[in-house]
Amino acid sequence: MYDIAVAGLIGVDIVQISRIREIANRRGERFYQRFFSRHELSYSFSRSQPFVHLAARFAAKEAAIKALSAAGLRGALASQIEVVNDAGGVPRLRLSRQLRQRLSASATGVGEMLVSLSHDGDYAIAAVLGV
Repeated sequence: MYDIAVAGLIGVDIVQISRIREIANRRGERFYQRFFSRHELSYSFSRSQPFVHLAARFAAKEAAIKALSAAGLRGALASQIEVVNDAGGVPRLRLSRQLRQRLSASATGVGEMLVSLSHDGDYAIAAVLGV
C-alpha cells in the first residue's frame, strides 16, 4: 500500500493531435527542440502517423510535470523528461539527472515514474504515477 505522499504523485493530460500538428507546422524546429529529444523525434517520425506519437509524448511530459508539481517539485521542463520505449515497446519516462536528484531528495519516497499512453481519433492521453 502506498503512503499518502506517494498517492499524491499522479498526473494526467490529454492533447488534441491536430493541435500538435498545427503548432509543429507553424513553429517548426523551434517547437521540436523545445519539447522533444532527438530520440523522441526519431521514434515518432519513424512511425506511419508521427503526430499521434508526438502528441502522446507531449501529454506524458505534461502529466509528469503535473505529478511532480503535486509533490512540490515545481519548475520541471518538458525538455527534462523523455519518453522512451523498453525492449518490449513499453513506454517509460527518463528524467534528467537534475530532476532525478530533486525527486530523490524530496520527501515523496518516489523512486520511479510510470507512464501509460493511449490515443483514439484526434486525442492522445497520458497518465503518470510516481511509485
